[in-house]
Amino acid sequence: MRFFAAALVVFSCGVMGLLAANSYAQRVRNLRELLSFIQLLESEVQFARTTLPEVIAKVIPHFSGVTKGFLKILHDSLITGQGQDFAIGWGQAVIYLRENGLPDQALGDLQDLGRILGCSDVTEQLKHLQLCSVRLQTALEEAKEEQNKQTKLWRYLGFSAGLLIVLLFI
Repeated sequence: MRFFAAALVVFSCGVMGLLAANSYAQRVRNLRELLSFIQLLESEVQFARTTLPEVIAKVIPHFSGVTKGFLKILHDSLITGQGQDFAIGWGQAVIYLRENGLPDQALGDLQDLGRILGCSDVTEQLKHLQLCSVRLQTALEEAKEEQNKQTKLWRYLGFSAGLLIVLLFI
């Protein structure tokens, strides 16, 4: 019975460490998808000249997770916006991203992008999309570095904490 309880404690702490480590990997996936969306939006603005509601409706099925939630909030605000400014709906979608753990440095540029899209000429929009893309790429690289550092730490820490607890109670 004691062995079962000890194994359960080590397993539980190990799983908590693995979940913490997984959050870093999830942040990298979310930033990668968001960067893909911005690059896709840049292509649409530059070449296809498709309207924003059409672009967003068309790309929602291609994304998952936080980026899909971001796009759904944005699409819903465009459909049911009752004439509100695009930047307001974009801001609500950025708040959703912030609540789901994306870094503030990337979200600041994303927030600024919402004020530019649809309100200026193509060259100005492209300039801001490219700037946002570069900043998201930088944030992605930093998140990858942090993931490499923190993943091993949290994995070992979880199981080690479980072993320490077992040793304290024996």
